[in-house]
Amino acid sequence: MKSKNIFILFELILVCFLAGCGKVSGLDEQLIVYGIGVDNVEGMYELSVQALDIKNNSESSTKEGQKTLTTISATAPDLIEAAKQIENQSGKKMLYSHAIILIIGKETAQNGIENIVTFFSTNHKLRPTVEVLISNISAKDILANENAENIVTPEDLLALTKVGKENNDVINSNLRYLLSDINNTFKGEKVWLLEYNEGKMYCEKIAMLKNSRLINVLDNDYTKGALLCFGKSKNICDNIEINDKRLSYEINKVKTNINFSLEKDKPIFYINTSVSLNLYNLDNNVSNEEVKSLIEKRLDNLIKNTINFCIKENNCDIFNFNKHVMKTNADFFKVNLNQIESIINSAEYNIEVGTKIRYMGPNQEISALVY
Repeated sequence: MKSKNIFILFELILVCFLAGCGKVSGLDEQLIVYGIGVDNVEGMYELSVQALDIKNNSESSTKEGQKTLTTISATAPDLIEAAKQIENQSGKKMLYSHAIILIIGKETAQNGIENIVTFFSTNHKLRPTVEVLISNISAKDILANENAENIVTPEDLLALTKVGKENNDVINSNLRYLLSDINNTFKGEKVWLLEYNEGKMYCEKIAMLKNSRLINVLDNDYTKGALLCFGKSKNICDNIEINDKRLSYEINKVKTNINFSLEKDKPIFYINTSVSLNLYNLDNNVSNEEVKSLIEKRLDNLIKNTINFCIKENNCDIFNFNKHVMKTNADFFKVNLNQIESIINSAEYNIEVGTKIRYMGPNQEISALVY
């Protein structure tokens, strides 16, 4: 019993000498970053961060959506030095754990984004789910919001990329996926293009990169075709014309299967796409089968034209067709490892689209599903 009391006394004395967490910084001593932007200015990196403005955020206004943000920028030969300059300007250590978006200016992306993506990917405090966007104007101007109609937060920008009815309706362009694509010798990279136009921002087109360099941008139709090929919907709206009348439809769900075959030494990709959609403004004088055929032909052309644009014209495989070659015929893939790009470029692409249409309108007789 006596030895037990001595042991307890020794523990109490030891506790008195334990050091506290003296080096932990309070939130008011850190620069809480929500958005990051990178531009290239005369061969230098211009790093911009949109961060929480602690001074202008009272206890009653710190709720999400009510916070006040400030933008700080610095220019340096490398990103490490630029980040250090921002910390020196603010007098605070940057806290990246709240960051949700990384914007890279279009001109910067044309020179290559590998160093930028690698730098932020190796920052253990930055989440790998940070979404990467390429902007048609400088990233600094996007984050500064000086000409926008309303203050645009990183949450607002992220929401532009996530519009869809399913969680998997969007393309993956966060740090984790983008770095993986960059490290894939055969695959092109893709991210959303953030467009600023007359005080408003849009995210409706896909930027296409090869070897980490921006090489082209898919227009609206090509973007629709790419999403269909990816099996994504992201609220695709489109239309067809029949009897001088425009019929609009909204795609709800897409499922795409891609298979590779080698037939008489000819590489062929079979792309089967199933689409569920809502059709509006149907004329009772038009047959359902006629409309269905026209829509399927339109969707078929969207996919075909997009593949021609990406693969044939730009020689950039953002669809990862090489994966299907390797999965189907590993021996063929290994033997032709150095020619995969040209094989995919010269391949034949057979596309088949099937639709499930819900006719929307006041007439209940035409509101049924047609397969």
